[in-house]
Amino acid sequence: MSDEKKYIDDLRRDERYSFELQRKGVNKNFYDANRMLLCPECGRSFNLFYSRAKLCTGCPSLVRGCELARCTHCHTEFPLRNFMSKRSTRMTANYIESVIKRYHHTFGERPGQ
Repeated sequence: MSDEKKYIDDLRRDERYSFELQRKGVNKNFYDANRMLLCPECGRSFNLFYSRAKLCTGCPSLVRGCELARCTHCHTEFPLRNFMSKRSTRMTANYIESVIKRYHHTFGERPGQ
């Protein structure tokens, strides 16, 4: 693991969410939901938000605050609590759920189809 990666992992959430991100208008919840995870099965990294948008489309659990992550490489599902606190897991799942519900409402699609 590179020194830069170790340093980033050691920073608290508020320290990683820099003033520059705030200035650009990046929502703190989006920042958390857009994190990179490491799959415990295959060891490859993937983006949580991309995984939810691409692999979980059509799953009814997605719009009910699912607290699982799904690897984009090997399709293994595992709990987000392996990477985040219980509170962060719930907040991230709720945020992703709200974005997807808003998308379905805007484009007239029903979740889970």
